[in-house]
Amino acid sequence: MVKFGFGKEDITPELGIPLCGYFEPRPNKGALDPLTVKAALFQCGKTVTGIVSFDLCMVGRPLVERMIAGIKASGMDFAENLIFCATHTHTGPYTSPLFGGPMDEAYLDLVITKTVLAVKRAWKSLADAELYIGKSECSTLAFNRRFWMKDGTVLTNPGKLNPNIVKPEGIIDPEIPLFAVKQNGYYSLIIANISNHTDTIGGDLVSADWPGRMEREIQNQIGYDVPVIMYLGCQGNINHFNVETDFDQTNYQEARRIGKGYAAEILAQLYTLKKISISEIKVDSCEIECPAVQITDKEYADAKAVVEKYGKVSAQSADDLTSEGIAKGNAYVLNFFAKMVMSCRDTPMKNPRMEIMRAIKFDDEIGFVTLPGEPFIEVQFAIKKASHFKRTMVGALGMGAIGYIGMPESYGRGGGYETRPSATAPAHDLAPKLIDAAIKLLNK
Repeated sequence: MVKFGFGKEDITPELGIPLCGYFEPRPNKGALDPLTVKAALFQCGKTVTGIVSFDLCMVGRPLVERMIAGIKASGMDFAENLIFCATHTHTGPYTSPLFGGPMDEAYLDLVITKTVLAVKRAWKSLADAELYIGKSECSTLAFNRRFWMKDGTVLTNPGKLNPNIVKPEGIIDPEIPLFAVKQNGYYSLIIANISNHTDTIGGDLVSADWPGRMEREIQNQIGYDVPVIMYLGCQGNINHFNVETDFDQTNYQEARRIGKGYAAEILAQLYTLKKISISEIKVDSCEIECPAVQITDKEYADAKAVVEKYGKVSAQSADDLTSEGIAKGNAYVLNFFAKMVMSCRDTPMKNPRMEIMRAIKFDDEIGFVTLPGEPFIEVQFAIKKASHFKRTMVGALGMGAIGYIGMPESYGRGGGYETRPSATAPAHDLAPKLIDAAIKLLNK
């Protein structure tokens, strides 16, 4: 028999703490909706495991290790069986040094304290439960954001109705694997594995973005506050922009629209979920080296020329400090990335970068696996194809913040934001290695 417990804590930051997600920090001016940490624990026999999800942009390994230490210090020896993952909201505080952004130590301490409290609350509430699996689909809210252009290059978010677009570089994964828990005849958890970027709002107000709105809509329709975890799938080359329209898709209304859209697809399939019987839950982990990208002489020289040309441009003079700034030829953004290229060689990583990957496996019914960055959707397709589980949930930004993980063939194609070198960018051949490691963990 499987037992389930749940805990949740508020991690909304104080006014003024900078928000992560773009090239420059934005001190927050308030909150549209709260950020939370959610802990979903499962026990089968002596094994206790689960998922700890954060309404944050990312949770890197250093922060996760501090959380694990705090959980252990509170008497819970299963901390290293847990998956720690982020929803990737771009309107939450810095919890890793993305683009050198400022981390507020008091806020990090708060997140760790609240994580321990959420996990303990879940542990203390473990009780008999029924498990269900199924799937939904949605093909209208996510789009591949990298496009082949008429000049033969690939460009990220090239702009709506751009006449120079030829076709998307890749596809999306419309499937939404579902995992649900019932206790006492009611749903006590819904997990949805969705592949889409969590960046619809912009600005300087705190928000959980569309996953928060999705949870609220599901709760409103079901009639009680069932916890919903959006387990983020591979979304490195996926976002919500439909370039075939001129519709404004950067605002809080868009977060509401997308959240309600996903909620509707999930709710429509809840009645089709199949009850599963579990005799064993297994947890397997591995450590994998994720080397930094290596800069060629030509890349360095080209970057140096850009810095010499645009080095004096200030952020205050720029009108777009997001990924779309590349397509618009924004001088500040071009200079920003050029400096990133130079820093990769001028200040390289001194030690090997080792990351943790983890899989939680419920018999042969459903398997969860983590990846330590933002992989392209092709990584997810490869893992799911090789997995033996009836349902496989591939999780991005799980216990790592190493940047975008593109397929080897996607590099060197021009102006794609995700494949540009940065301080955390991994080597171009990492994706196949992560695919292999994930498949081995799942099928072990």
